[in-house]
Amino acid sequence: MSSSSLKSTSRSSFCLIFAGLFAIIVAGCSPKWQLASLEPAAPSFEADSGMVVAAHPLAAEAGVSVLRDGGNAIDAAIATLFVLNVVEPHASGLGGGGFALVRMADGDAKVVDYRDRAPRSIDTAFYYDPLDTLKRMRHGGTSVCVPGAASGWAELFDGWATMPLGRLTRDAIKYAEEGFPVSPGLASMIASYTEGLFSQDSLLAGIFLRDGAPLIAGDTLRQANLAATFRGLTTRGLRSFYRGPVAESIVEAVRADSGTMSLEDLEFYRADVVEPIRGKFQSYDLLTVPPPSMGGPALIEALNLVQLTDATKTGMGTPETIHLVAQCIQQAYADAEARVGDPHLVKTNWREMLTPEFAAKAMSGISLDAKPAPRTAVAPSVVNIGNTTHLVVADRSGNVISITQSINYFFGAGVMAGNTGILLNNQMADFGAMPDTLNIIRPKARPRSNMTPLIVLANDLPLLIVGTPGASRITSTVAQITLNVLVGRMDLNAAVDFPRFFPIGEHLVLETRFTKPTVEWLHKKGYQLHLNPGPYNQYFGGAHAIAISRNTGKMLGAADKRRGGAARGF
Repeated sequence: MSSSSLKSTSRSSFCLIFAGLFAIIVAGCSPKWQLASLEPAAPSFEADSGMVVAAHPLAAEAGVSVLRDGGNAIDAAIATLFVLNVVEPHASGLGGGGFALVRMADGDAKVVDYRDRAPRSIDTAFYYDPLDTLKRMRHGGTSVCVPGAASGWAELFDGWATMPLGRLTRDAIKYAEEGFPVSPGLASMIASYTEGLFSQDSLLAGIFLRDGAPLIAGDTLRQANLAATFRGLTTRGLRSFYRGPVAESIVEAVRADSGTMSLEDLEFYRADVVEPIRGKFQSYDLLTVPPPSMGGPALIEALNLVQLTDATKTGMGTPETIHLVAQCIQQAYADAEARVGDPHLVKTNWREMLTPEFAAKAMSGISLDAKPAPRTAVAPSVVNIGNTTHLVVADRSGNVISITQSINYFFGAGVMAGNTGILLNNQMADFGAMPDTLNIIRPKARPRSNMTPLIVLANDLPLLIVGTPGASRITSTVAQITLNVLVGRMDLNAAVDFPRFFPIGEHLVLETRFTKPTVEWLHKKGYQLHLNPGPYNQYFGGAHAIAISRNTGKMLGAADKRRGGAARGF
């Protein structure tokens, strides 16, 4: 997931897309399905002194190793990010960008916004040529935005890190150079892209293929060029990414594939360090990220609506709660679409979404008696599941960090920056189609994002640190996990495991572990139901979370089985 923006789609074509995407569709007069049983979740992973939850065991272990050696949560997060670039090459890394939400033990909280930016010299009309059908936004050099990760990681390092950069890159360099075993999930991903991408690109083939065949589970994946790039950044500093050989390789690769990026685009890129946006839910304080993420404002509005409508009064997972929460989420998404863009370029009244007063007006029409229907003409695209990653870290001193970042689609733009080993993003695909003027492609713009890293405080202490990949499902998933913990009082692992849903107008996508009476009730209410294959489906993200007990101080970690990952601590 990516963090793709919601796209405008006609209702008729949208239904056709859905029909092709899901193997099981509940429609007509007599719904049919096979529901899995809701088995008790395994206990959450426990630790006393430090915890890292990330999308790969080697990444989580690298972060915990830094904590054991005396590093803080930000040190551990940087080490984890570097290893994720190696072991999850299809998801995130130096070729992309994201958002880091930091909350230190002294109460200081900041957001490092390292969202990618469009090049300066792009021609907006070039991307909206009707004959092109937006393909230039999605693939190849024309889809690459200026990567923000190196600048964002540099802000984290300069602002809060306590260990030398060489210590934080050590494990990533080792795994890139010596290799690591390919997981079944990564092997499946490589196989899916072999014919259409890797076999046609010698740089990618040299990494992901062996004698012309895709690497399989258990094979060793080595990335010597990436290791050399990490060594260079360790010696010269992370900001050297934007000048010199790495920058030159990026520009050369983009321009060779019809893009217009320049060395000046990279030289003048800077991540922003800004204040988080804040909200309340019951007695809890919420910290999340501002625009160009629409996820943060939408999450706070959705939770305000849930509270005002008492949407969860019948309990988590009941059809009544699903129906009401679905309406709250859709209203918040619609309001965010109408208000959120790159705040450097468009000025809107998005901050009003954070207030209970706004929610009190927006809740009009939300009720148990309401029929499911689009609350807006805009529906989220479900054509591409996308890709992203999320990690959370907590240390013994009370510092916590929640990071979501991405190269967007699987393997990004499908463009590698020369011999750097860096896969480049296709974040241009996150801009909206015309006439979405808040999110259209324009020079230096940052595309709107759904990324929603969240920190929940209780009595001014971190209680829940959470986030997920999952494109347009991100905010919905984070809202549901938060409600499972704060309202449902679930153990963290149970809260992350709990079956998920995603509303899209009168359509409702469901995992198959909801009860038969629940599905029947929703069908009779008028929803067009779509059941994902399998009891756990990565369409709903791969959430990672840490909860900290207010009574004992124990850290509980949960990694989402929908996409793998690991919780590690000590």
